[in-house]
Amino acid sequence: MIIHNSRKDRIASIRIVAYYVLFGSLWILFSDTIVGRITKNPDLIQRLSVFKGLAFILITAFLLYHLINRHLQRMSAANSLLQANMDQLETAHEKLKLTELAIENTSDSIQWITMDSRFWNVNRAACSMLGYTREEYLSLSISDIDPYFTLEEWQTHLQEIKQTGNIHHARFHKTKDGIIFPVEITSTYIKYDDIDYYCAIVRDITERVKVENEASFFKSLIEYTRDPFYVLSPEKGFQMAYANQAACQHYGMDLEQLQTMSVPDWDPAFDMGSVDDLMKQQRAGHSLRFETVHKVASGKLIPVEVTSSLLVHGGREYICGYFYDITERKKMVEALRESEARYRMLSLEYQALLEGVPDGLTLLTPDLRVLWANPASARATAQEPGDLAGRYCYEIRHGSDAPCEKCVVLETFKTGEARKTVIVSPPTGRTFDLRSVPVKDEDGKVVKVIEVVRDITEQVMAETERLDLERKFLHAQKLESLGVLAGGIAHDFNNILTSIIGNADLALMRMNPESPGKENLHRIEQAAARAADLAKQMLAYSGKGKFMVENINLNRLLEEMLHMLEVSISKNAVLRFNLNPNLPTVEVDATQIRQIVMNLVINASEAIGDKSGVIAITTGCLDCDKSYLKDVWLDENIGDGLYVYLEIADTGCGMDKDTMTKIFDPFFTTKFTGRGLGMAAVLGIVRGHRGAIKIYSEPNKGTTFKILLPASNRPVEIFNHDSHVDEWKGSGTVLLVDDEETVRGIGKELLQELGFTTITANDGREAVEIFRNTPDISFVILDLTMPHMDGEQCFRELRQLNQNVKVIMCSGFSEHEVTQKFVGKGLAGFIQKPYKMSVLKEAIQRI
Repeated sequence: MIIHNSRKDRIASIRIVAYYVLFGSLWILFSDTIVGRITKNPDLIQRLSVFKGLAFILITAFLLYHLINRHLQRMSAANSLLQANMDQLETAHEKLKLTELAIENTSDSIQWITMDSRFWNVNRAACSMLGYTREEYLSLSISDIDPYFTLEEWQTHLQEIKQTGNIHHARFHKTKDGIIFPVEITSTYIKYDDIDYYCAIVRDITERVKVENEASFFKSLIEYTRDPFYVLSPEKGFQMAYANQAACQHYGMDLEQLQTMSVPDWDPAFDMGSVDDLMKQQRAGHSLRFETVHKVASGKLIPVEVTSSLLVHGGREYICGYFYDITERKKMVEALRESEARYRMLSLEYQALLEGVPDGLTLLTPDLRVLWANPASARATAQEPGDLAGRYCYEIRHGSDAPCEKCVVLETFKTGEARKTVIVSPPTGRTFDLRSVPVKDEDGKVVKVIEVVRDITEQVMAETERLDLERKFLHAQKLESLGVLAGGIAHDFNNILTSIIGNADLALMRMNPESPGKENLHRIEQAAARAADLAKQMLAYSGKGKFMVENINLNRLLEEMLHMLEVSISKNAVLRFNLNPNLPTVEVDATQIRQIVMNLVINASEAIGDKSGVIAITTGCLDCDKSYLKDVWLDENIGDGLYVYLEIADTGCGMDKDTMTKIFDPFFTTKFTGRGLGMAAVLGIVRGHRGAIKIYSEPNKGTTFKILLPASNRPVEIFNHDSHVDEWKGSGTVLLVDDEETVRGIGKELLQELGFTTITANDGREAVEIFRNTPDISFVILDLTMPHMDGEQCFRELRQLNQNVKVIMCSGFSEHEVTQKFVGKGLAGFIQKPYKMSVLKEAIQRI
């Protein structure tokens, strides 16, 4: 390629022309002179002029050739040099383009900055790094992308870079979105065309800083962790390459000391012959864990557990890991062995305890499956312990396919609290106290429940019996209160009646048979007798009435009452007798037994009401023991033995349990017009006969009353019957003791009428004193109920004064009730208030 320089060409052309003009001018100037000196011949001069012209032409041509050739040679040399320069320039241009392309496409940000901190040029990476376009970037200054670079710092930075040429430093740049991130900058000072430039190569080191921070963190973590950490160099004979502070403290040495030591120095027992095998295992990717002994600076041997792993870094192998002082663990292991031995023993003991405890223990899962059960739990369901595991508790306990409606175990799983209930197991029919106890994990969540089952069948039965006894006791207290009330009223009433009847009796004896007042006295006697019957009925309610006791056949008594019973019941009721022909006799008051039968049959008829029904009267004989008698009314006064029973059953409306508990309460009635004394009287009469009552009843199914009376085969005896009147008279001194003045008065007159001298005393103490001071007393008539000293105590005092003293006891209560207190004590006789002279005389005659 030839490139012309027009300026140099012009200069060369001018030089050639100048040479030509100069030579031509000199030739013209000097050639004619020279020819004129040579010859003056015109021809010769003419011919020489021709030769001179030719010579001029030749010489000028040669000169012109020479000049032009020289110029061309110079031009050729210049062109060659220029071509070489152009080739170099083209190569440099290609390199420049490649450099520009590399700079434009490099991942690092490259910035050209003027001395006034403005951006002159930037590459594509710079724009991408901060999010600006090139135009936006070139409108910025350093302070726009480096928020922490002040103008003063920039000036100082320029001075430093001019002195050193380049600087490597770290800064922070801010993107267009305001995000600040770390960068690494290599700054270079450049001067071009007398202009100073600042060239900066910027690299985003966010990830590197993050990695460095993490590396620093983990290095600090290893350095300051409490566990000793080590790094060994196999190529240096397993010398210590690094140890953290914990490891240095463990050995009692600093890092410099440890780095001069190898494994045998601190682990003399370590077998270095096994190193190759251990390295092979670790190169295969296995980590090692083993126990050994380390020797520390003090010479003490410390048991340690070492972990070992292979680490390859920078093409070199290292062994690194942790080791732990296991001195305490060794002690703990030894203690644990001892504890395990004790635990095994305790486990055996607990197992024996759990298997031997009478309470059933069952471990249940949240879905109520049995994990474990002791033998007592299995016995409660009549099964074997091995048959319970894996089954549902509701299937075992209740034979159902779903949990109980109010399952205490589920409640415990739900609330985390213990619960309890009472259940009856269908397989055995026994009653159990069931408790659920939560088993919680360390977070307090209920994971299992222990079900504790205790057989309380006997306790429930005992509690039922206790409540029944308590009910009977309370009822007995009510009757006792009624008896006390009735007895007190009857006592006072009989004292008054004794005076009335006695005075009426004396008046009739002393009155002229033709006297018109005799009829009035008879009416007084009749009214007094009715009042006495009222007192007897009150005593019957309390079981202390006067009984005309005799041995009777219960069947015969019922047959005699058949017609009266049939007319007393409803027309819709059918009366049936089921009488046992071989029936022992009973010692009873027939009238009172008739009252019992009548009351119960009428109640049965009213229970049947307008519907058709049956009243069945059954008799029989039972040999009763305590188990049979424990559920009866009035069981406190009866014992084992032979009993005759009277059973009256109906198919009426029946009674609920609440009614049954109140049936014998005085004044309790279910009838609109009833007074509530009929059943109380029945109970009182049965009590007076030392009997008992059993009741069976269900609502809408009927009621059965079973009266139990002690069987007796003794001959018929009739007590308190009136004797015929005779003219018998007695003699001697009689001590009459009564707290009522009217009774003492009429009694004294009656005794005087019978021929006795009478001394009276108003209580037991006075009677004892009189008896002590009066030696010729024939017998004593003694009231049972008195203040200060009652008749029973007075009787004992009199017997101490004279063992043969004859005492007739006097009371408003029945003879059977009173004489029971004095059986075998020498009581001479008994008189029941109110009494007539004939009864008094008969009692005296018997002694």
